[in-house]
Amino acid sequence: MAPRVSLTAATTGMLVVACCMIGAAAPRRALSQTAHRARPQQPAAVPEPAVPPIITLERTGCHSQCAEYKLSFYDDGQVIYEGKANASKAGRWRATLGKPALAELVTEFQRTGYSSLSDKYPAGITETSTAITSLRVGDKTKTVTHEVGSPFPPAALVALEDRIDASVQSVDWVR
Repeated sequence: MAPRVSLTAATTGMLVVACCMIGAAAPRRALSQTAHRARPQQPAAVPEPAVPPIITLERTGCHSQCAEYKLSFYDDGQVIYEGKANASKAGRWRATLGKPALAELVTEFQRTGYSSLSDKYPAGITETSTAITSLRVGDKTKTVTHEVGSPFPPAALVALEDRIDASVQSVDWVR
């Protein structure tokens, strides 16, 4: 079993490390020795796939209130989530989306007429977060950018972004 480590501040201001192993005696340390903090193991980094994603959705922050994250969907069903700020998950996570669900997302892009949308829509009256979507077909990538809440992008684009978000609500995320 892994040892449990706890830090206790002594009245003299020094930190004393107390290690307790279940079923074994704890090693004794002299107070004169330097106490070291136990470092949590860093999770293994999620590797970057060799090919570019076929679909991305990125939402930028707004005055430190909006969730800032990026979703990247790959041909093999792999999804990479990067939680940046104010997001439900911080850091880089990975999940798998079934091929039928991924194909349905691509079909949603086609239904919205994504390839004929403007690359960028003007901002609204107030500055808010930005939504950036992209679709890669072969070696060509189309990217559309707009401010959330702006009246200018078509409603179908906003619905598509919501559909992308919804597609990963029930997947199992791992680091």
